[in-house]
Amino acid sequence: MSSGDNFGMMDNAYFVGRAELLTWLNDLLQLGYTKVEQVASGASHCQVMDAIYPGKVPLHKVNFNAKFDYEFVKNYKVLQDVFTKIGCDKYIDVQKLIKAKYQDNLEFLQWMKKYYDLHTPPGVYNAVERRAQSKVHYEGDSSDAPKKPAKPAAEAKPSRVAAPSVGKAAAKVSSGASHHHSSFSSASSSSDKAGDSAKVTELNAEVADLKVTVDALEKERDFYFKKLREVEVLCQNSGDSPDIAQKIK
Repeated sequence: MSSGDNFGMMDNAYFVGRAELLTWLNDLLQLGYTKVEQVASGASHCQVMDAIYPGKVPLHKVNFNAKFDYEFVKNYKVLQDVFTKIGCDKYIDVQKLIKAKYQDNLEFLQWMKKYYDLHTPPGVYNAVERRAQSKVHYEGDSSDAPKKPAKPAAEAKPSRVAAPSVGKAAAKVSSGASHHHSSFSSASSSSDKAGDSAKVTELNAEVADLKVTVDALEKERDFYFKKLREVEVLCQNSGDSPDIAQKIK
């Protein structure tokens, strides 16, 4: 790996936020990731390298639906082989990344985006087509599969019934009206309860999503505060040294 790819922790690459990273990754690879921790499987990293170096990545070996640590490790083995093939000596701390910790995966994804920006190949990369060509199954690629049409309701067959007498008919109409009113009231009450329950469930889901977002933002805030503190300490210890800018890099 050239010296230009060896980014220090104070490089602007490590100040790119979570939202920007996920937008870039989803746009490039046509994924539906919502959390940084989802890149812990290593699958997306492999396909980013495929976008940079077509034909260098055995994409058919990559498991996009990996759920377990041992499956993650296999994906990182593919990524490490690609790094070796292209002469990139970036260290991959697999044991840290497969634990799906936010900070570790954020930093590796930041590095990956910087590397991609420096080596972006010409042309348009069709991620979905590449996965299809390599027979790689990603759950998100089949989300638009056509649904089976609903079966038409069976037509009601007319039946012959004896006409009731006028007196009996009137009694039945009165009884039917009373029963219909009672059934309507009961159905209306059940519908209201179902609507309230659905609304509560929806609000609980929104609260859970907000909690996840807040946690991620707090982690990101702590990360940048730590970096700024390191710069502050470095400046205090270096005084007016002209080499301070070089040290920060």
